[in-house]
Amino acid sequence: MSVNVVWFRRDLRLSDNPALYSATLDGRPIIPLFILDEHTDNAGAAFKWRLGLSIESLSIDLEKHNSKLILKKGNPLYVLKELRSSIGDFKIFWNRLYDENSVKRDTEIKSYFKEQGVEVKSTEGLLLHSPWKTQTNAGSYYKVFTPFWRALSKQEVKPTVPKPTKLISPMKWPKSDHLSEWKLDKEIGQGKEYLIERVHVGEEKAKKNLNSFLHQRLKNYGQARDRVDLTESSNLSENLAYGEISAREIWHSAVGHKDVEFKEKEMFIRQLAWRDFAWYLSYFSPHILRKNWKAEWDHFPWRVNEDELNSWKRGLTGQPIVDAGMREMYVTGRMHNRVRMIVASYLTKHLLIDWRHGLKWFEDCLIDWDPASNAMGWQWVAGSGPDASPFFRVFNPELQAKKFDPDGKYQMKYLGLSFKPTPDSDKFFKMAPKSWNVDEKSRPSASIVDLKFGRDRALNTYSKFKKIIADK
Repeated sequence: MSVNVVWFRRDLRLSDNPALYSATLDGRPIIPLFILDEHTDNAGAAFKWRLGLSIESLSIDLEKHNSKLILKKGNPLYVLKELRSSIGDFKIFWNRLYDENSVKRDTEIKSYFKEQGVEVKSTEGLLLHSPWKTQTNAGSYYKVFTPFWRALSKQEVKPTVPKPTKLISPMKWPKSDHLSEWKLDKEIGQGKEYLIERVHVGEEKAKKNLNSFLHQRLKNYGQARDRVDLTESSNLSENLAYGEISAREIWHSAVGHKDVEFKEKEMFIRQLAWRDFAWYLSYFSPHILRKNWKAEWDHFPWRVNEDELNSWKRGLTGQPIVDAGMREMYVTGRMHNRVRMIVASYLTKHLLIDWRHGLKWFEDCLIDWDPASNAMGWQWVAGSGPDASPFFRVFNPELQAKKFDPDGKYQMKYLGLSFKPTPDSDKFFKMAPKSWNVDEKSRPSASIVDLKFGRDRALNTYSKFKKIIADK
């Protein structure tokens, strides 16, 4: 009997999973599949560790539906070829991805199996809308968020699809790897025993996160979202990163929430549109993920200073809000969005260090790592991306701290006070590699760069850079 193979990627959920839903419509047995390919296997340490937890959670959910998740490692085309030879006739279902590697890979797989007479069905499950559905009147793509948002907001977001009530099992299950064999946690080291306290794994917890946010924090979101000492954010980025909840479900739940005025809802759902915009840009200009979106920035004279870069990574810059943010990320796998902008501005402007060093460190440390949002965010701050903040907009970390952490609670939480550790500041030293040689007394007596000096140096460098570009 023919079966339907559902290839899970960044959609590790049963609810509002169009690929899974489509695969159930013809009544065939379902084989859920996850493939660890080289790109996923080369992702950052925190992301891979957290991915393993998500895979495990999905496996448990599938078992409750009398099904199981088949795990395979390798080139997806070869894996699917081998699977076909072992189980016979099948159809393949997946939700689309939009980065260059995924598009190239999926196109190749579709082409091969089409020649073999095998049906491959791809559906929308990652974003609110596929990128090609939002274009300018000239038939091009938007490079600025505001007009993109205006265009996207006029489109109707498709309703969610139901969670399957029953999954038909095949007569014989194909062989599967064991999750432990993949050792997705090998690079995270001792940090996992502390990070495990912070995660909210799986579809059920994602829905609880959403419900809690809508009923308790959405009404204050617009006013409080930039306050780093408060907990008014949705905490859904982690679940979105692995597809434990869909953007569509969040959108419809927020828009339909009756107890909050639309202006507050709009502030929140714009964040979903911003995520769409990041993937949108990665689709139409794929180089944004690793290269300067604006080609002229290839000539920008970034400084190379390993000592200062390491000080930034380890939260040892001498700027409390910067150091607190870097330690928050190391201890929790997350960082408040406002603080992300502050630490990124400090690295690329006060230190004049290439944004790609920051991008790579975030990739290593964030459990909610999203390649498109991460790249767009870094290039937005650095000035090299589309719709970027101007380079001459230099965040002053002291002023930012006064405005968004007025009582210093956030900074004290992750740095301690007068060498008296807090639970979170203490965890940083326990998690840090011995090679860093840091303890509660590892605080610079002064900032590694004077703020005025750093700002002036950045602006002078930028002025010279603009002159060089103008003369070319």
